[in-house]
Amino acid sequence: MIIFDIPYTASLRGEWSVLVSNDGHPEFKSRRDAIRFAVSSALTVRHKGGETLISVEGSDGQWRMFDDQAKGVA
Repeated sequence: MIIFDIPYTASLRGEWSVLVSNDGHPEFKSRRDAIRFAVSSALTVRHKGGETLISVEGSDGQWRMFDDQAKGVA
């Protein structure tokens, strides 16, 4: 399973990192771009037969889990 973690706040450089469990941490100019990357990458992995989980930190500090279609996972 590949996990994509997206924090709520940007780095000190003002960019958002996506921590990818198998492939480093690409950075993006906006949080929206970071989420778009995670969803697109997760869909690619799923089409290749893999499993993914996207976790996004909210403004309240809670991490929320989503599938490759950005639907919440209980």
